[in-house]
Amino acid sequence: MKVRDGWHRWDEIGAVALFVVFDDPDLVRRTLLRDIDVEALPFPVLVDRERATYRDWGLIRARWWGIWLDPNVYRVYWRLLRSGERLNVAGVDVLQLGGDFVVGSDGRVRYARPQHRDDRPAVGALLRTAREDPHRPAG
Repeated sequence: MKVRDGWHRWDEIGAVALFVVFDDPDLVRRTLLRDIDVEALPFPVLVDRERATYRDWGLIRARWWGIWLDPNVYRVYWRLLRSGERLNVAGVDVLQLGGDFVVGSDGRVRYARPQHRDDRPAVGALLRTAREDPHRPAG
């Protein structure tokens, strides 16, 4: 949760992060939020069991061969494991892809990047976009 680790940077510019997941809340607590004090999270985690948000934002499911036959996926996980990272237990649907979006204070989408594999953008790119929002209140 890189966003959580750099929350002060989000808070400094008055931005709000929102995470939407589709798995059962208990599963999310045991996996994604494992070892995290949920009461201290600086952002909301919403559950969309029907994945309406995923459909509305154009987030697709990957094809199994596009994930499990891609050597880059194994390289990423190997690197994470070598660095001491613990991999999360997979959720209900490991093929459902997410995305990263920045919505400006005027309601317009300023940044949209549906995920293709394990290719999340750098948090800095999201922060830059949020910081450059021309309608963001000065703070």
